[in-house]
Amino acid sequence: MAHYRVGVIGCGRISRFHVHGYQAVHQVSVVAGAEPEPSIRAGFGEEFGLSALYADYHEMLAKEQLDIVSICTWPPLHAEMAIAAAEAGVKAIISEKPMAVNLRQADAMLAACERSGTVLLANHQRRFHPCYRTARDLVAQGEIGELVRVHGICMGDLLTDGTHNIDLLRFYAGDSPIKWVFAQVDLSEVKYRYGHLVEKGSLVNFEFASGVRGLMELGSAAPPDYQKAYLYGTRGRIEVGGDRNLQLTVIRSGQAAPEIIAPAIENPFQLEVEALLQTIEQGTEHPLSGQQARTNLEVLMAAFESARWHTIIPLPLTLTEHPLEAMSASLTITPEVEVGRRQQRLGA
Repeated sequence: MAHYRVGVIGCGRISRFHVHGYQAVHQVSVVAGAEPEPSIRAGFGEEFGLSALYADYHEMLAKEQLDIVSICTWPPLHAEMAIAAAEAGVKAIISEKPMAVNLRQADAMLAACERSGTVLLANHQRRFHPCYRTARDLVAQGEIGELVRVHGICMGDLLTDGTHNIDLLRFYAGDSPIKWVFAQVDLSEVKYRYGHLVEKGSLVNFEFASGVRGLMELGSAAPPDYQKAYLYGTRGRIEVGGDRNLQLTVIRSGQAAPEIIAPAIENPFQLEVEALLQTIEQGTEHPLSGQQARTNLEVLMAAFESARWHTIIPLPLTLTEHPLEAMSASLTITPEVEVGRRQQRLGA
């Protein structure tokens, strides 16, 4: 049975979730980390007993003969790092979300991985969490009849947090293609977060090819909850509690009392890695594929473009850059802009 060597690029907080997931799978070992900040790099090595630590991720890729690389840095850096890892010949890459900050970068990542035969994933790990997975299964089994509408609630901004929200809503709707997007964005406060521009809030309407309608409420336009969802069918609805209340409420038409389901707790990162090994060894499609991540990003870019021009935006999208960047010249950016630009070189 093959054993896989893993290297981590960016040794900040989010990297711990990746490492703990790898540690739960006996076929893989985290052997190296790359991080430009000395104190973060040293802490990562001490915590996980690693001596192969690098300030430059290129050096790690050249020396460590890695099979899998996790990219745990800020989004503007994902593309260059994924392309370098693919060109170094790794078998697979797990990139943090969002996979990139525009579709040009996303397509470059996909092309590089296609050339090298590298499996590219983006870490929308909630698809593996029992709570969100059970909701999808109940919809697919017809527990609430035919799905009519999905409604997601998510504090935060579109790129950082909405990427999980749209991924989950697509998941619940069976990954039907999205036909169009119509959105409004709150630009009363625009700043840099994790090295890229973010808005204060947004409302995003869209329609799947299946006819199911979707709505996302984010940031200033959302109630205080995270990844909560309401799934409406012809014979009832499902309320997905979200990260703050990991349970499901199933309300069936004609049923006196709702059914409360609290799925068992599992480590979604571990399940993601186990599925990745199956993809590497058997060629199966991974639920968190780079193409899935690009689809999510396309919807988010279409939302910004819709807000920019105040019109419905049909998909597929031909725009390759981030519309918020195009709008930034006419916006007032808060002082965090310089902090974001200065620190985007560091790990998340």
